[in-house]
Amino acid sequence: MSKTSKAKSAFISIIKDSGLSLFVLICATLVGYVFKAFSLTDTDIIMLYIIAVLVISIITTRIQYCLISSLVCVLLFNYFFTYPKFSLTANDAAYPVTFVTMFITAFIAGSLANKLKRNIRIAKQNAKEKEEAALLAQNEQLRANMLRSISHDLRTPLTSISGNASTLISAGNTLDDSARQQIYTDIYSESMWLIRMVENLLYATRIEDGKMQLNLSVEILDDIVPEAVKHIQRTYQNRKIKIDMCDEIIPVIADANIIVSVIINLIDNAVKYSEDDTEIIVSVKKNSDVAVISVADNGIGIPQSEKENVFEMFYTGDNRLSDSRRSLGLGLSLCKSIVNAHSGTITISDNYPTGTIVSFTLPIGKVKINE
Repeated sequence: MSKTSKAKSAFISIIKDSGLSLFVLICATLVGYVFKAFSLTDTDIIMLYIIAVLVISIITTRIQYCLISSLVCVLLFNYFFTYPKFSLTANDAAYPVTFVTMFITAFIAGSLANKLKRNIRIAKQNAKEKEEAALLAQNEQLRANMLRSISHDLRTPLTSISGNASTLISAGNTLDDSARQQIYTDIYSESMWLIRMVENLLYATRIEDGKMQLNLSVEILDDIVPEAVKHIQRTYQNRKIKIDMCDEIIPVIADANIIVSVIINLIDNAVKYSEDDTEIIVSVKKNSDVAVISVADNGIGIPQSEKENVFEMFYTGDNRLSDSRRSLGLGLSLCKSIVNAHSGTITISDNYPTGTIVSFTLPIGKVKINE
């Protein structure tokens, strides 16, 4: 802040505090006249002015206003409420002692109020700093967890890719077509896993920074769901992924590309936590003013005690994945953040007799018909 701005701010603060102090003193004097009209004693009026000093000490920013208002209160009491009235002289010999006592009492009370206000402000500031420090520590721990998870999860697919590439380079000509095709499939599968992980990290960063921009428009689920299944089917060519669409065309308000990523994440989880010979079912239905998209598997399921935690970032539960590497734990957390950004909800339920159903909702949109 420049010197001119600081000077202007200080001047405004002085004008504001002076105006507030003057207003409180005028109010105290007017109420003092009311006290006098009801034949209350001078002691009651003195207490009224002491209260006024307390109020001024609380609502102003500088201790000087406490000192000045204490002195002004004595002068106002002397001028308006002692004999002779409307004069700063006092005929009663006891009044000087009263004035000194009134000034000291008012100043001490005001000083204590000002000190209490300052202590409260410092306590609030310290609490805020502690909260910010705790949040910073939490974010640092989150980043540390992310780095550990990334380093762990990158190692396995990169080792697989480099090992398969090395095999192709050194002995590619000696392999039969089936073996080469399997190596190509493994490289592609690991590469797609890495791509999805990087996309998840990018989404997580955008959400954390508040920079995630949704391009919302009216989209048809008949286009979104098959697109997501087509993408994931390239990675899991041997898995049976079935689409169960209702006969009705369902328009939704969504960012199509991001919702495709949500469905891919859900199918990816379903595939990893279910056996290779089981079926994944992606179903779509309309429920009142929302569309419900569900991904069901016949896998190991999720214990009831873990259902509340599965949407937390980096939470993977106690279950090991079928390929012996842990997921980064970003999938369901990101899905929840994205669905919430679309004004939807996401839930987990059991798929009887075994397995899990993850469902999320999107608001229904209206398709404009050109006449």
